[in-house]
Amino acid sequence: MNTINVITAYRTSFDRTFWAFDDKRHNLFQELFMTGASDFISAIVGDECEKASLIFSTTDFPEANTMLLSGLGKEPPRETGHIYKGFYETKERTIDGDMWLCPAMCKYFGDNAPQIIYAKISPLPPQ
Repeated sequence: MNTINVITAYRTSFDRTFWAFDDKRHNLFQELFMTGASDFISAIVGDECEKASLIFSTTDFPEANTMLLSGLGKEPPRETGHIYKGFYETKERTIDGDMWLCPAMCKYFGDNAPQIIYAKISPLPPQ
């Protein structure tokens, strides 16, 4: 069964280089994207963007513009997160980068970190 997750990422008030998200369904509040993940989001949506939509799944979907692949680096113990290599591609540009996804990902994928995560990362207009 394919589950598509949607979260809204936002720049933190204490440091614009970091992105975070809230997800009441999973009791996650001000959950930070760390160690490469914030840089990856910023590279995709640009420096002026304040909020971004992240749609993600373990199954490919038509609008996906990003793939995160695990197993391309030394893996830490599962309870400390998981290393991924991200690839973003459009007709105009390609971005890649290493990142760490924290144990909060278990809320979306269970105890087994997926080998591939498909995503659509896009800027949201100012409100």
